[in-house]
Amino acid sequence: MGQRARREHLFVETDGQVYLIRDHGNLRFPRAGEKLPFLTEPNGVMDFGTDRVLRQKPRLDHHPEEWLGRDAIFERTDVDPLVKRAIYTTMIRCVSEVILSNGPRVLMVKAVRGFSKGYWNVPGGFMDYGESPEVGVEREAEEEIGVGIRLDGLLNVYVSGFPGKPAYTLGFVYKGHIASDAFRLKPDEIEDVGWFTVDKALTLTRNPFAKWALVDFFLQSNEARFALSVHRHGAAPHVGGPDRPTVFLDRDGVINRGRAGYVRRPDQFQFLPGAIQGMRLLQDRGWQLVIVTNQDAAGWKLLPEAQLAKVHDRMLAGLRKAGVQVAEIYYCPHNVLSDCACRKPRPGMLLAAARDLGARPRSAWMVGDKPMDVQTGRAFGCRTAWVGPKAWRRRFAAEVRPWSPDVVADGLLEAARAIVRYSEDPVVEASRKSRADPTITS
Repeated sequence: MGQRARREHLFVETDGQVYLIRDHGNLRFPRAGEKLPFLTEPNGVMDFGTDRVLRQKPRLDHHPEEWLGRDAIFERTDVDPLVKRAIYTTMIRCVSEVILSNGPRVLMVKAVRGFSKGYWNVPGGFMDYGESPEVGVEREAEEEIGVGIRLDGLLNVYVSGFPGKPAYTLGFVYKGHIASDAFRLKPDEIEDVGWFTVDKALTLTRNPFAKWALVDFFLQSNEARFALSVHRHGAAPHVGGPDRPTVFLDRDGVINRGRAGYVRRPDQFQFLPGAIQGMRLLQDRGWQLVIVTNQDAAGWKLLPEAQLAKVHDRMLAGLRKAGVQVAEIYYCPHNVLSDCACRKPRPGMLLAAARDLGARPRSAWMVGDKPMDVQTGRAFGCRTAWVGPKAWRRRFAAEVRPWSPDVVADGLLEAARAIVRYSEDPVVEASRKSRADPTITS
């Protein structure tokens, strides 16, 4: 049998009022192609398999009291189930979680079920009806790990969608400590528990606001900040405050040509076509540029760090001549067998930029040509761009797919243009996602 054609519906809502059409005694969404008595603007996409619901914001000069209020829809029996399902998924869920710390390390639990099944997360969960966030997180965490906790205060409040799902969650995340390490894990929820440094914890969780909370905890914890040691070139004086819009750039394959045997001398450094223009475009639109690069040649003692500094000086001189300023170059001089915080896909270099330069996940992008670059950006909790020639992307398409890059492009200039478009029009996210096929060029 052939696959059913996907049906498209229009979810038009303003101020809690939903526009529905009466059809043979039932109320349903208007379908794509049906004429509406007003103009609309796109406001997101909801995917329900064979049904695709297009969120639309109406242009009206009055409040449509004749439309049906979303709260009343669930009580009615004459409303299409798809309408109820779509409205339900737009209702914000509330969870309360806690980062329990021991010096620079944080406690993570590995889930048996739910959204985080098979992954690690910070303790906590959904709040019960009528429960305050403080009470909810104490109850959930103590149920999961079997020991009492002490809250030290609210870390932050976050809103995030679930990857691949049209639902949003409001997350209250606290700081705290445990009263005892004699854990008694709840067997139907938690299979393991462990203490991890923040850089490692970020690679283990898939919860977006757990990632953001871990970064915030890192920035507020003197012990965690001081424990992170990352090599940097010293490209420019560090200026500016927190939450500076930042684009992290891999080096070889993004800014310059890679080569067999590594770039080991300044005269071997060659800018890729369009790289300088892309960096200038991002700079002109207000982004600070931070280079984060694994340097395997240094790790295998093929490139002394003093020589690496000369390569970077050559690069910076070429950029300055073109009017491009780099905020900093962070580099990992360790080999592939090292269990260091700075080697991508661990996000230690990005955490260092958060500490030193005011970079923050929700206002940052990671641009790289390797799947591990995309994985690093995802670990930090920022948006990602994957660049490279089409043949290169076809070769690594399966490897990068789990990390779902937001932008896929031939090179840095094309990625920069896409990042600028995205930042100027967030609705673009719903209409031009290339996550399903990471060989599409933005």
